[in-house]
Amino acid sequence: MLVKSIKTIAGAAVVLVLGCGSAMAQTLTVSAWGGFFEETLAAEIYPGFTEETGIEVKSIAQPEDSAWMTQLMAAARAKKAPADLSLVVDEVLIRGNEVGLWAGLDPANMAGAKALKDGYIKQNDEGKAYGVGALAFYTTFVTNTDYSAEAPASWMDLWETKWDNKLGIVTTPNSGLLEVTAKTFFGGYEVMESREGLEKVIAKIAELKPQVSLWYRDEGQFQQALEAGELNAGLYYHDVAMLSIWDGKPIASTFPKEGGIVSDAYWVVPRDSKNVDAAEKFLDYMSRPETQALMARKLGVFPIVPREAMDLTDEEFASVGSDLEPIRVQTHVHLREGDWLESKYQEMIAR
Repeated sequence: MLVKSIKTIAGAAVVLVLGCGSAMAQTLTVSAWGGFFEETLAAEIYPGFTEETGIEVKSIAQPEDSAWMTQLMAAARAKKAPADLSLVVDEVLIRGNEVGLWAGLDPANMAGAKALKDGYIKQNDEGKAYGVGALAFYTTFVTNTDYSAEAPASWMDLWETKWDNKLGIVTTPNSGLLEVTAKTFFGGYEVMESREGLEKVIAKIAELKPQVSLWYRDEGQFQQALEAGELNAGLYYHDVAMLSIWDGKPIASTFPKEGGIVSDAYWVVPRDSKNVDAAEKFLDYMSRPETQALMARKLGVFPIVPREAMDLTDEEFASVGSDLEPIRVQTHVHLREGDWLESKYQEMIAR
């Protein structure tokens, strides 16, 4: 799975299971995507929770999604929790719920979560929450401004020949390009509900191939090539593009009229965690508008509470997202079609 750039892949984490410690110094182990993201959470976000509750947070880095899912499943078989809380993308959330990996949480103990937008508290049939929204992040149409100073108005512009055969496109089918293509050229996501429709969407993406000089998995490779002018445009993460812009690089990140591609991440509590009560307090804190605004400022992620509930300036809000209706990755399609879709997509690239 193509993962968020803030999820800079840490080496395989050696994960310890921590208990409560003493009654006077309770410790909560929280795992998140490694590198800058985890380090900033530990330095800028978690201390406020500890100050309020007295609960210490031990922050650990987790590897990329598929490796972390494997570790979570292995730990569950051993009836251990690799962390008391973990940050996961929606695909891992869904897969884990299907096999019973997550503890059930009491929404009544997480009053702050009421501030989240609709749909960000995932509940089972018993009314227990198995996932609580953490943040969102955008993929946008990024361009090298030395090559083209004019921002693209529509995702349709990606199919134009003006990019001088220097497009960078992700090699994985769940990057959001399928959804962009479906919404832009086929009237919506319905076309993705059948394999025949998916083949039509993939065929449309194949029209980009003469313009694509880099099919990439390595985010850093794309970023360096775009900044150096070796690429003129492509799909990339809005928050990282903004860091390049603030660093004076000739980069623009544009939300086309059809919307940027948004992906969601959730907090989950592995079912064998011994610190569910403390985890609920943590989720209460992390869901509040003031915490969501702080994460936007410090991490560049998109908050998942209503804009009017926060004190972000227009400039701060624009630096992390957009008011436009977003394009959403259709995770259920990618999970359902899995290997078949991956095979068809790679065949298209290889032809």
